[in-house]
Amino acid sequence: MSTHNTAPDADEEFGLIVEQAGVRPDLVKQLGLILNYVYGFNTMLARSPMEAASLLAERGQAVVHVFVLGVTELPAAAVSRLTDGGRLPLFLLVPNRLYEEACSLAGEVGGSVTVIDIDEIPEHGGAVMRTQIDPVFHEQGIGALFDRAQHVSFRILQQRVEKRLRHLHTLPTLPEVVMRIMEVVADPDSSPEELEEVLRSDPATVHKLLQVVNTPAFAGAGQKGEWSLHDAIVRLGRRKLASVALQIKLINSLIKPEESGFDLRRFWIHSVGTAHIADKLYQAKMVDVDDEEVDVAQHYWVAALLHDIGKLILGFFFWEHFERLASMSSASDLQFHDAEEQLGDLVNHEQLGQLLLMRGRMAETLVKCVGGHHDPGTVPDGLMALVHVADNLCKDLGLGYAAGESGLYDSNVLRVLGLNQERIVELRQSLEGETVEEIMDIAERCTSN
Repeated sequence: MSTHNTAPDADEEFGLIVEQAGVRPDLVKQLGLILNYVYGFNTMLARSPMEAASLLAERGQAVVHVFVLGVTELPAAAVSRLTDGGRLPLFLLVPNRLYEEACSLAGEVGGSVTVIDIDEIPEHGGAVMRTQIDPVFHEQGIGALFDRAQHVSFRILQQRVEKRLRHLHTLPTLPEVVMRIMEVVADPDSSPEELEEVLRSDPATVHKLLQVVNTPAFAGAGQKGEWSLHDAIVRLGRRKLASVALQIKLINSLIKPEESGFDLRRFWIHSVGTAHIADKLYQAKMVDVDDEEVDVAQHYWVAALLHDIGKLILGFFFWEHFERLASMSSASDLQFHDAEEQLGDLVNHEQLGQLLLMRGRMAETLVKCVGGHHDPGTVPDGLMALVHVADNLCKDLGLGYAAGESGLYDSNVLRVLGLNQERIVELRQSLEGETVEEIMDIAERCTSN
C-alpha cells in the first residue's frame, strides 16, 4: 500500500492509519484500497499511537479520520488524543479478545469512536470492513466517489472526482502531452499542422511513432521509403496517428514501482492488441457499430487501449490484491471481473479506469466505455460493443494478460451487433496469424528502448 508522509498541499486530506505490530497485513492493504479509491483519500501510516499523535500535531486539519489496527490494549488518554478532542472519527480495529474492552473505552472517551472486531473480517474482506465505515463517513458528510452517481450528471461527478482525487498518490497522472493530443483531436477545426506541432514537442515519442507507423501494419507491405511525421498524419489521418502517438506516450510514461510484480509487457500486449483488433474490425466493417449517439470513429482506439487501465493501477499500487485476483481467476477459470465480484467488488478495475479518465477530463463517452466494457448493459452503444468484442477476441487469440485466458461475450452485445458464436469463430480465424504477428511487432516497437 502506498502511503504519503511528506508535507501535504494546502487542501490535501488524509486518512491516518496506525498499524501496530502483529496486525494482519491484508487488513491494512484493504483499508488503503477503501480510503484511496472508494473515498479518494491519501493515507499516512504510523507504527504506534505516539507516532500517530505526532503526525496529528504536525498535520492538523489535513487529517480527517484515524484508524487504529491493534492487538494490544490502548490507554484512554491515547485514544482521546487520536480523536483530536472529538474532532475526528476514530476506528478501533481490534481482535475479539479486546472487543468488549475497546467498546467500553469508546464510551468513556466519547465522540465518534467505532469499534470493529477484526476476527470477523475474512481475508481480503474489505467489503465487510466498508459496511462498518460507510455509515460513520455518511454522518460526517463524506460520501463515496460513486455514491448516488446514477442520480447526478456526468459533469458534476467529474467535478467531484477531480476535487477529491487531485492529490491522490495511488492514481497516475496522465502526461500533459497526452491531454494536448486529445484536445487537438477533439477539436473539429484543428489542422494536421497543429497535431504535428504538439507531437514535435516530444521528440522521443515522435521517434518511436515513426518506427511504428513505418511497419507493414500501418504503411502497407509495398511501402517505398519511410514516411515523415507529416506524411503519416496525412496518410493515416489525425485521429489514428494521434491515437498511436498517445499509445506510445502512455506506454513509456507509466513506470512500474519496484515492489510490484505486475507484468507490464503482457499488459501492454493485450491493450495494444485490443486497440489494433478494434481498428481492424472498424476499418474493414467486419462488425456494424455505427451509432447516431456516439462518435465511434473518434474514440474507439483510445477506449480499446485504455479499457483495462484499472488493472495497471491495482497492479502498480496494490500488487498483493491484484495478485490474489489474478490467482483466483486462473485457478477457478474465472474472468478477472468475476474474481473481483467474488472478493466483494470493493473497487473493480473498471471503476479505477473511470477515475483515472475523469481526473484527466476525458470525454464522457470514453469514460463510460472503459467503465462498462465487461457489463455493457441491455442496450450497449456502438463504441462499448466494439471494445467488448475486440477485448474478448484478443483473449481468444492468446493475447490476454493471463496465459490461457479466453473470451466471454455478452449476449446483449452479440444481439445488438447481430453476431452469433459461429460469426465470432469466423472473426477470430480471420485475425489469427498475421494480425497476431502485427500486434506483437507493434507492442515491441512501442516498448523498446
